[in-house]
Amino acid sequence: MQIHQLAYFVAVAETGSFTRGAQRANVVQSAVSAAISQLERELGVALFERQYHRVSLTAEGEALLPRAREALFAVEAAREAVASARGELVGTVRLGMVIYTGSWDLAAVLHDFVAAHPRVDVRMRQTIAGSTSSLEEVRTGALDLALVFTAAAELPDFTLTELNREPLVLMCSPDHPLAGQSAVGIADLAREPFIDYPEGWGIRSLIDAAFAAIEVRRTIRTEVTDFQLARALVHSDLGVSIVPEQAIDDTVAGVPLREDLVWKVQLARPTHRRETAAAVALANAITRSAHDRARPER
Repeated sequence: MQIHQLAYFVAVAETGSFTRGAQRANVVQSAVSAAISQLERELGVALFERQYHRVSLTAEGEALLPRAREALFAVEAAREAVASARGELVGTVRLGMVIYTGSWDLAAVLHDFVAAHPRVDVRMRQTIAGSTSSLEEVRTGALDLALVFTAAAELPDFTLTELNREPLVLMCSPDHPLAGQSAVGIADLAREPFIDYPEGWGIRSLIDAAFAAIEVRRTIRTEVTDFQLARALVHSDLGVSIVPEQAIDDTVAGVPLREDLVWKVQLARPTHRRETAAAVALANAITRSAHDRARPER
C-alpha cells in the first residue's frame, strides 16, 4: 500500500469522480484509475461502486476512508516536523470559502500569508452547497478550515470564531411599495415572492427561522447562489430578498428590518482531530486580521 494510492483514493472519494479526483491530485486520470485498481487488488475488495456519472464508496471504502486520511495526515505531520527543525512552515491547507465576506478583505490576508509562507499550499474551495456542507467537510477532514455563515455560537466538534457581522436588510426594487419605508417587519413580507438561497445555506436557515417564529409562510419564487444574481432579479422586480446590509448597491433599495437578524461569518476549526501547523498558522492569520479590523482606531 503506497501513500500515493491512498492520496488518490481520498481525492476520488471526496470529489465523487475519478476525473475530478485526478484534477485535485494534479495527475492524469489513468494514473488515478491504475493506482486505485492496484490498491483494490492488494486489499482484495472493491472500494468504489462505479456508475456512469459518479462513483460512490462501498462499505469497505467507507471503512478505509478515515484511516487513509489519518495516514496522509501522519505523512504531512512528518514533513512538518522536519521543516520545523529548519525553521520553515510547509504543508497544504484546504480552506472552505463563502460567497460573501463583506468589506473584510480576505484576499489581502491570503496574499500576505502565502508571501510569508511560500511553502504552504493554500487550496481554496468556494461552497456551492452552503455552510452545512462546509461544516460537514471540516468534520470529515475534506477541509481543514472553513468560513461559514451560522448564527450558532457553539457547535459540536468545532471551534467557531466570529470574523465579520452585518445586519440583514430587505432588498427590493427602487419602485417597490416598501422601498420608502423606514423599516419593515417579517410579517409585512408574507405576501412577497422571495428570491432566496438554497436549503443548507446559513442565511436561508436564519430567514426560515424568522418566518417560522411568527408562524408565517412565504413564497420562494427563485433560489440563487450569489448576491449579484439576487440583486439583478430584485432590480427587475421579480421578487424581494433578505441580504447583508453591504450587499445593497445603487441598483436596488435596502430597507432595515425591525427584527434583529444578523449575518455572521465565522471560522470553523475542528476540535476532534489535531490540526497541522500550517492550518493553525492560517487560522491565526485570518482571525488576527478580522480582529485587527474590528478594533476601533485610537
